[in-house]
Amino acid sequence: MRPPLAVALLVVLAAGCTGPQPRPAPPAPSSPVAPGEPLTMTIPRASHTATRLPDGRVLIAGGCSEQGCEGMDRAARADLYDPADRRFRAGPAMTVARAGHTATALRDGRVLITGGYGAEGRAPWSSAETYDPAKGAFVSAGSMVDGRGSHTATLLADGRVLVVGGVDGRGTLSTVELYDPATGRFTRAAPLPAPRATHGAALLADGRVLVAGGQSVPGHGNGLLDTALLYDPVANSWREAGRLAVPKYKLAVAAVPGGAVVVGGQTADDPGARLATTEVFDPRTGGFTAGPAMAEPRYKISDAVALLPDGRFAVAGGYGVEVYGPGGFRPAGTGGYERQFPAAVALADGSVLVTGGYDDRTRVTATAFLATPG
Repeated sequence: MRPPLAVALLVVLAAGCTGPQPRPAPPAPSSPVAPGEPLTMTIPRASHTATRLPDGRVLIAGGCSEQGCEGMDRAARADLYDPADRRFRAGPAMTVARAGHTATALRDGRVLITGGYGAEGRAPWSSAETYDPAKGAFVSAGSMVDGRGSHTATLLADGRVLVVGGVDGRGTLSTVELYDPATGRFTRAAPLPAPRATHGAALLADGRVLVAGGQSVPGHGNGLLDTALLYDPVANSWREAGRLAVPKYKLAVAAVPGGAVVVGGQTADDPGARLATTEVFDPRTGGFTAGPAMAEPRYKISDAVALLPDGRFAVAGGYGVEVYGPGGFRPAGTGGYERQFPAAVALADGSVLVTGGYDDRTRVTATAFLATPG
């Protein structure tokens, strides 16, 4: 069976009122979900996003809600997870249904959501929107210069968001955009040297952005890349940043003290080509070295890496969660079965919430679980 979005992601992939509006009434009190009891979203989701809000809750947005990535319209309604009682509650609807999008927490507390797909076989959206916790609603944020999915969006040190590559329904993109929350506008930035999608990206401590891996041509395992690039937001320029050990896509990049780690991925469209390996990038040398291996191969993890307050990171997407830190990876909990295209986010107490995903039969789940990094 085809996995959700695996084909589409790569091939086409008020008036008359003055003054403040009243806020929605708070939900009725309910008994907390006890530790050890199952956590369940209001609907199943895969290829969605999870973003922690300033008040500690988590915004779960978009995704596919049925096998084969059907039911996107149903998943347009967000979920809100409250760690105080460990419950998910139905949230507001996005302006459009989307999966394979990006969600970026802005400095002002809003969440910027860009691009993604509205249905299988349809070109990706150019539209963007923000979730405003103060209003409890999604608001249009205008349009990007290009429609795109399978892209990355990275918050820069100055508060802008760097949107890189992806596919637009005709092919892979080399275009790059910057979103400025102060103006609410997208503007073109220096383009990539060559097209790139299904890659990973992370903000380094020096303010530059590392972009690694991916593919130059849409399709299953086509045009895989072993190259990496560094974006300098001051100079608005790109330069090469060494090569990965092997060409790969469907990976993730996580920032760590002193550099970044390229995690997992896939070297071909074959289950046997999934990777448990990591590669460590050192900005001082501009090169990659082999990092510690994970206990299991992990891919389709673009939203499954959660940065922890102490500089470690947790990675889901598979049978459980592993935490990267001094000495390598350590297990931190399991959801009981394989999950692809889940979303993971670190909570204020240091635990990691893992939501949704689909299994090896493309069955989408509404279950979630908490991992404890220790």
